[in-house]
Amino acid sequence: MIKLVDLTYYAHRNYNRSGQVVENHAPALAFALHLKNKLDFTFVKHAAFEEHTVIDGIPYHFFKGHNRFWSISFKAHRFIRELKPDIVLVQGLVFPLQVMFLRLFCGKNFKMVIQHHGELPFGGIKGWLQKLSCNMVNAFIFTAAGNAEIWKKNGIIKSDANIFELLEASTNFTQKDKQESKDRTEIMGETNFLWVGRLNANKDPLTVLTGFGQYLQINPDAKLYMIYQTEDMVNDVMQLFASNRVLSNAVVLVGKVPNTELPYWYSAADFYISGSHKEGSGYALLEAMACGCIPVVTTIPSYQKIVGSSKCGFLYPPGNATALGRLLGIIDNLDRGKFSAQNLNYFNQNLTFKSIADDLVDICKYLMAE
Repeated sequence: MIKLVDLTYYAHRNYNRSGQVVENHAPALAFALHLKNKLDFTFVKHAAFEEHTVIDGIPYHFFKGHNRFWSISFKAHRFIRELKPDIVLVQGLVFPLQVMFLRLFCGKNFKMVIQHHGELPFGGIKGWLQKLSCNMVNAFIFTAAGNAEIWKKNGIIKSDANIFELLEASTNFTQKDKQESKDRTEIMGETNFLWVGRLNANKDPLTVLTGFGQYLQINPDAKLYMIYQTEDMVNDVMQLFASNRVLSNAVVLVGKVPNTELPYWYSAADFYISGSHKEGSGYALLEAMACGCIPVVTTIPSYQKIVGSSKCGFLYPPGNATALGRLLGIIDNLDRGKFSAQNLNYFNQNLTFKSIADDLVDICKYLMAE
């Protein structure tokens, strides 16, 4: 059986016990439950504490770490060398020194893979070190291969490098009864859109609001509900409302919502809408699809991958409010029930934790066969 170590250098120093990490990062960790009898699998993580434990049959080894670019975790590397893994999967491209030390200290008797999590290339000497470290790696994992292009363009990852596609997360959210969800969330009307994300420039709420405002000319009864955890651009949103009374009356600024309540919001709404310019993955998008909420999202690589290149959603160019408004008009008469059911089936076949585990096993088998 292939022995795989999943290694995270980033130290979650705000936690003091392993259970907190596993609970709060379940979307990125729960796939491991589906690896039993398929891989000899171990998590190695860094935190403010040291602990060796087994949770739900999965070994977790925590070592004390610091999130400083130049720091090296000697104890964790000694532990990994003693494990004698076949493959080490490093989470993130932002610790090049640690990756180089891992290779030099532990030798060449294992394959090394790095999984991308939305980070961008460094510049200067850090970028140079990233390039050196990536030359020591056997393969790279991205949610969508298109996310690797900027790394290739900057010369950090070679143009012919092994690139695999793999979701970095999924969700255990499930669809709730629609009418019960509408009653619980007080979502009214027949055509309802849901925004879940920060109000910042990358998420681009102004483009979404402008495009939605154009769509209101076709369907003035439509509603957009906006859930957000941070208020970076709330003043810009309010200024837009001040100049457009029709839009302000059609949009409900919900604000923060407990995570446990989100499945009801996704289930009550008809469409999930996003304006992101870049994403490493798409947590909210996955949650929405798991609850039968139909995606209207931007044509960025990760979103295209998740919705199956328009099989399960509708795409428009980021920053293009006119294209969004036109798209919303086109899908206004969509058979939502049928499309939602198709989405749920696609999610259950391709986007679950089991899907991630199966795809990871296939990647490992491919690498060991090289």
